[in-house]
Amino acid sequence: MRTPPMAPPATKRKELWNEEVPVVLITRLFGGGATPREIDQVSWLRSSAVKSALRGWWRAGRAHDFPSLAALREREEKIFGAPGTYDTAGRPQKGPGLLEVEVRSVLGSPAEEYQDSQSSLINYALFPASGLGRERARLLAPSDRTLSVLTLRSRSSEPSDREAILYGLRLWLVLGGAGARTRRGVGALGVADVDKARKLGVPTTVAELRSFLGKHCQHRGLASSLAGVFSLSRTRKVFLGPLQPTGEEAQKKLLAALREARQDRDRPRAPSNWPEADAVRLKFDPRKTWVHEPKAANAGRYPRAALGLPIVLHFKDRPPVEPPEHHVLAARPGERGKWNKLDRYTSPLILRPVRVWENGRVQYLPVAVFTDCVLPGDARPLVVRDPRAEAASADVVRSFEILKEADATLQRIETVFERAPGFKAL
Repeated sequence: MRTPPMAPPATKRKELWNEEVPVVLITRLFGGGATPREIDQVSWLRSSAVKSALRGWWRAGRAHDFPSLAALREREEKIFGAPGTYDTAGRPQKGPGLLEVEVRSVLGSPAEEYQDSQSSLINYALFPASGLGRERARLLAPSDRTLSVLTLRSRSSEPSDREAILYGLRLWLVLGGAGARTRRGVGALGVADVDKARKLGVPTTVAELRSFLGKHCQHRGLASSLAGVFSLSRTRKVFLGPLQPTGEEAQKKLLAALREARQDRDRPRAPSNWPEADAVRLKFDPRKTWVHEPKAANAGRYPRAALGLPIVLHFKDRPPVEPPEHHVLAARPGERGKWNKLDRYTSPLILRPVRVWENGRVQYLPVAVFTDCVLPGDARPLVVRDPRAEAASADVVRSFEILKEADATLQRIETVFERAPGFKAL
């Protein structure tokens, strides 16, 4: 086994502030290493990933404070860094920023092969780990013994700079995570010690968490140039579920509600009320008599595209009884009649088990944050068998405006969370 990475003997940077933060893993970790789908067995939480996460969550929480994307970037790059350049006189510009992150990690146990069945609630978040034609991924199990100590250092003693770093840290430790699938509660983290959490301003009780979410997750105005930036200022609704003894049990509560909403069946094993399966049947062969007869009104309708892309439509029965697997992406009009493919769109829904201390013990609260869809208004569904292929005009569903339908789609999901046992809107 390789030895832990050592910091290079680079030029000593002037340090004016530092903070140590012990964090533990509270749900399974998928990926997070230098290689996709793999866990770093020495540094399961990498310093570069931490810095990137703090940057992203600071931006998500503070974007509404800036009149333009340029102003946002200027402040962000000062704190978190930017690619180094040189001016006309050859002097260095930009660079690593004020923040430096060091991580010391301990593994409670080695990563293990993912074994959950397709019917498992956890598999609804971790299905990419099941292989999908490849070898199953290895995951890291949650444990208070799987610990990382973050050391945050800054070259600035300005209170506003220090607060910006801590602000990003708080949001990350409440709503973010490490590795892949974090918006489904995978790789969730928590502060190891309640006293340390209090010192950092991270909520430690349900009451504090309610106040924290109410303050940071509310709908505000944003500059038009920030249209594509993920921001908590686009929050639509926040739901809190019942307290659970483990992070994974809290995650299951959230995934149960999401699975019910995304399947939307009148009874178990009945066809889904969402139109995408029928739309693919009608696109693949509109004249064929399918085992599940499609409704003509569902032709060309892909509303779940507003919930994150790509969507994989895998039919239980194989061809010719049902169509082969299809992928739903998105595309925008380009030059000379061509379409530009949008490979990915991050889900506007965040599911997160949050670590709190209630009645003298650690517990976990399920939290669901709904934000507005930020796909461009001219984005249209791109329905293909090979997601790697170029966008062909024939595969673009020009009649369906994803953004126009997004509000109704999100309301439909929110309704299920409203009636889920133990869940209440903030």
